[in-house]
Amino acid sequence: MKESIIEPGLLRRLKEENEVKVVPPGEVIVKFQSYIRSIPIILRGHVKVTGEDDNGNEIMLYYLEPGDSCVMSVLGALNNTTSRIKAETVEETEILFVRPERAAALVREQPAWAEYIFKLYQNRFEELLDVVTRVNFKKLDDRILDLLQQKSRIFSSTMIPVTHQEIADEIGSPREAVSRVLKKLENEGALKLYRGKIKLMRAG
Repeated sequence: MKESIIEPGLLRRLKEENEVKVVPPGEVIVKFQSYIRSIPIILRGHVKVTGEDDNGNEIMLYYLEPGDSCVMSVLGALNNTTSRIKAETVEETEILFVRPERAAALVREQPAWAEYIFKLYQNRFEELLDVVTRVNFKKLDDRILDLLQQKSRIFSSTMIPVTHQEIADEIGSPREAVSRVLKKLENEGALKLYRGKIKLMRAG
């Protein structure tokens, strides 16, 4: 788990002023084209953030970890615009939901909040550059292994609960191509395939 970028004193204040919920896995907390009613800050667990093209095809952009928030949600909440992403819990996740009016006031009241938002921008920009690099320059083999290693870190296990279709959806590739590459990687000893699960044989 990476180090949290949110200052502890700021986090305490946010918890005092806003609602904290435990959200089950598979729950969509931000929908495409919806208005942002609150800004989610992840306290425990992970959230998957996906984008959508003009044809409705989704691609996984990044994961939110403890201490993270979605910068697109921050923008939408502060500017009262609709969301261009979807955010969905990967596992049971504890989330602090910051009200937009408090988020706007905190920009003026708390330098630590403005610094937090700036760091979010920086981190998300770097992650989106990584997405562009993977899609345009990396082979499908490497993109699949990168995704599995990321999931292995999130679940703290080399046995990853994921289907071929889920991988295909997350990296924006046809399922048939993903299945062929997974079988090739299994033959090379990089992983082992099970029904609904994949075991990584080599740590990233």
